[in-house]
Amino acid sequence: MRRWRLRRRQGGLRVSPLTPAQVQALRHRDAQLTLWATRFFIAGATMAALVVGGVAVGYDLDKYLTLAVLGIGNAAVYLIALTTTFRGYAKQAGLLVLMMSVLTILAICSVISTGTSTESVLFGLAVMPFVLLRSDDMVARLSLSGFTLAIYLTCELAWPAGHGSNELPTELASALAMFNRFVAAFLTMAAIVVLQAKLRLNRQILEGAARYGELRATTDELTGVYNRRPVIAQLQEYAERGRGNYAIALIDLDEFKSINDHHGHDCGDAMIKLVADALTSHFRSSDMVSRWGGDEFLVLMPGIRHADLEPVLDRLRAHIASLSLECGKGQDHAITVSIGAAMGVTGRSPDECIAAADHALYRAKEGGRNRVVTVGTSSPTGALGRG
Repeated sequence: MRRWRLRRRQGGLRVSPLTPAQVQALRHRDAQLTLWATRFFIAGATMAALVVGGVAVGYDLDKYLTLAVLGIGNAAVYLIALTTTFRGYAKQAGLLVLMMSVLTILAICSVISTGTSTESVLFGLAVMPFVLLRSDDMVARLSLSGFTLAIYLTCELAWPAGHGSNELPTELASALAMFNRFVAAFLTMAAIVVLQAKLRLNRQILEGAARYGELRATTDELTGVYNRRPVIAQLQEYAERGRGNYAIALIDLDEFKSINDHHGHDCGDAMIKLVADALTSHFRSSDMVSRWGGDEFLVLMPGIRHADLEPVLDRLRAHIASLSLECGKGQDHAITVSIGAAMGVTGRSPDECIAAADHALYRAKEGGRNRVVTVGTSSPTGALGRG
């Protein structure tokens, strides 16, 4: 592979590796989503409380004084709670409004029974703990939701239609019932939409963090190419299957120590990254480019023909020799590499193939550097080449 793929699809979601900073940013977005959902919930509850108070005041204040006090009083408390969300108390404000709304609906049902379908709003309120509280507050979520549903059953059983202390006229009760059913449906749908968005964010955080850990375990941090682990795992698989139609190339930068000594490690790192980029652009997507250690790279090439190995590597050597790197004071430094390669042979272990490539690399260094030495390329096989 040219580089370890940074994205993959998993369960319909395009997963990207997430650094700790990116995870923190997504968690902040999740917190902001909860904050805005809480504010909209409190604002909606305030409007509903004003509707209750307005109906009581406009219709018959003396008869429905309790409803007027509940509606207007709750609206005032809710407005205060809304202001506290801007001071870092969104969770506390949301839970306060939730509990007051549930108890207010209980009081309304005791006055005008269930003829106005006010209790149907409790279904939407039963979902709200899952929006207002974090996923690790599962006990609190379930407790609040269960309490809300218990209030619903109490309303249905204690004050069925026709058994309130001061029921509304049929026409007004029907209008309010339609309004309450709409509020219940809207509140439930809005809560589900927010929950879906939060679940997607949390899944992205969990899978992205896991993906990042996977990348850190299998890639070289400086260059972004493979480290030793995935290459060794692939070679072990070849050994278990008895596969021999592959080649291993060891690529070592010439005179790299003197670059580090005279121009510093920053220049050395820049040179390593430049060579890594040249390698990833040169080889096939099926080839595994890895940083083997220090200034040495190993490339695993499955299915390459014997006759193609040396020409491919020599083109790479020539390409790298055409590169240069500026390191301080405008000085350009030429880059050359020595390459040793060996063909995998059935019956030969991967370690033996790596040792053969290492010996070929030693011969390339001893022969004057900036050259390619290959071993085991004299007997072609039927392996597929580059095409």
